Amino acid sequence: MDMKIWFPFSRDNLTNVNLFCFHHAGGSAANYKEWVSESKEANIYSVELPGKGTRRNEEPILNVDDLGVEIAKAIESISKDRKVVLFGHSMGAAIAFKVAYYLEKNTDIQMQLLIVASRQAPHYKGKDKYHSTMADNSLIQELYRLGGTPKHLLENQEFLNFVIPSIKNDYILHESFSYNGEELNTPIIAHYSEDDVDLTELDLLRWQEVTSNEYAIKKFQGGHFFFYELGNTYLKIIEDTIIHYNANM
Repeated sequence: MDMKIWFPFSRDNLTNVNLFCFHHAGGSAANYKEWVSESKEANIYSVELPGKGTRRNEEPILNVDDLGVEIAKAIESISKDRKVVLFGHSMGAAIAFKVAYYLEKNTDIQMQLLIVASRQAPHYKGKDKYHSTMADNSLIQELYRLGGTPKHLLENQEFLNFVIPSIKNDYILHESFSYNGEELNTPIIAHYSEDDVDLTELDLLRWQEVTSNEYAIKKFQGGHFFFYELGNTYLKIIEDTIIHYNANM
């Protein structure tokens, strides 16, 4: 398989840092398409999972550990002699954590930084109201509750028929996550928003317990999908963070 199938939206700016972006449940690589075109400080690669977006016709991988290994191998294949930063939002943060651990333990890749947004630390359970065994109507109610999906789409049955199976698979994938005592040597920065209905500052502070390196936390205005609201302002924060860590490594 061409490893670049994992990164359908990407651009090599010939910098020494590759930034890999992992989407939330219900998202796809297209969530970061604008970042790819806007960023000048890193080579951005937006991760596409099997069964999602440009890979919709493929069978999904519904186990986080198995998926993490495959993504890590793809990252390794295009990141030799470059530093690697991983960014994950919500479910994407859980996947990015597993990928970071695999890269540290099994490759020579230089992990520079893991940035996690809108997710509790891996060794603590979340407060999700929905489980993949529940009826589709419960999932729709959960999407209303979390925000991030326009209301008119949630009221469009044709749209729901198209996306619900894929979103449910994402929840199955996320529910497969288990913490097995992993600890990173990579610095971690945790981002959260003041109005996220399922997270507290303590949930994010606990990320410092899974790294032996530096840790920082930053709060933003908005809800669970705060980075959509911030747009390119948030990308600039990510870039400035990368620049800071790049200068100090």
